Amino acid sequence: MPLPSSFADIAQKSAVLFLAGTTVYYMVNIGMLVNRRMELKKQGKLQEELARLTGMAPPQPPQPSQDMGYLHTETATTPTPMATNAQPGSTAPQPNGEGA
Repeated sequence: MPLPSSFADIAQKSAVLFLAGTTVYYMVNIGMLVNRRMELKKQGKLQEELARLTGMAPPQPPQPSQDMGYLHTETATTPTPMATNAQPGSTAPQPNGEGA
């Protein structure tokens, strides 16, 4: 019966070596990916690289809309400041009737 026990030992050692090897391999790859992303982030190119890898276009900053009225509706309790000439930054009327 020494044959089955030696076979079991070899199989166990092989499995342990296989699992240890794959663990080291993947840990090294993950470390390399993290370092690469940190370098890309320092260079400001991380979003472009992620978009390239996923096959998507890079995110664009939101463009201000010409009609921003749909974002806010005034209610009876909404304070609405009224500009007056007494406020700082307002321009005084010119003697000839034109604004400055």
